[in-house]
Amino acid sequence: MILALILSMTPAAEPAGDQTKLLVTFRNEFIAITPGDVDGRFPKTLTMGREQGGDDSARPAHEVSFIDSFEVAKYEVPQNLWEAVMGENPSTWKGPRNSVEMLSVDDAQQFCQRATQLMRAARLIGPNQVIRLPSESEWEYVARAGTTTLYSFGNDVEQIDDYAWHTGNAAGNDPPVGAKKPNPWGLYDVHGYLWEWCADTWHDNYQGAPADGSVWALEGDARQGVLRGGSWKDKADQLTSTHRRAANRNLRDDAVGLRCVLAEVKE
Repeated sequence: MILALILSMTPAAEPAGDQTKLLVTFRNEFIAITPGDVDGRFPKTLTMGREQGGDDSARPAHEVSFIDSFEVAKYEVPQNLWEAVMGENPSTWKGPRNSVEMLSVDDAQQFCQRATQLMRAARLIGPNQVIRLPSESEWEYVARAGTTTLYSFGNDVEQIDDYAWHTGNAAGNDPPVGAKKPNPWGLYDVHGYLWEWCADTWHDNYQGAPADGSVWALEGDARQGVLRGGSWKDKADQLTSTHRRAANRNLRDDAVGLRCVLAEVKE
């Protein structure tokens, strides 16, 4: 059903001018993730969540296996790209390369659908490829980047200023994306800056969670979505690789944005 919906999207007119340039930049900013690669850089499995400390919603820790390759954007979606795709900019903290904010999960998914259409029309992605939100397990997999520590840079919270915008060092959502250090796989702002929407429905804990990296959409609270990563409004303990937050799907806040995944859709 999902495949049929995606493949039946109304084709978009071929983008032109600055819109095309921004879409090309967006395409070039994706990082290829190949679980189980021969070099051992990308492990096949993730131990998701934690058994000790943190929030109860991140338990039980459980193993998730990844088989298919995908790509993930190194940056949260910036405002100039959002405006090129959607024709408007909802953000409170304006700046062309600031992360876009003030968007619900449905807004984020509409951006992904529209970006898919435009990038297919521009022949930047294939007809069976789609831009989408990450599943929660994909998000944690790429945020951790092969680490098992509290943060992708280790356990020392004193290093947080080098990697994240948080309540202790940010006056607002006004820096450009990528101003801090990246995680080991080259992703910027996975800790702090903006909370990032995932595609899953909120569940109070990981009992019964998928073990294959897929979106957890069954059961749970359909009124609420999942946010990950923490934001400029949050303290360092909410910026860990495992911390998760429930949010009304209609929430629009200047500390909430999105990061995209590019993947093939399989029948």
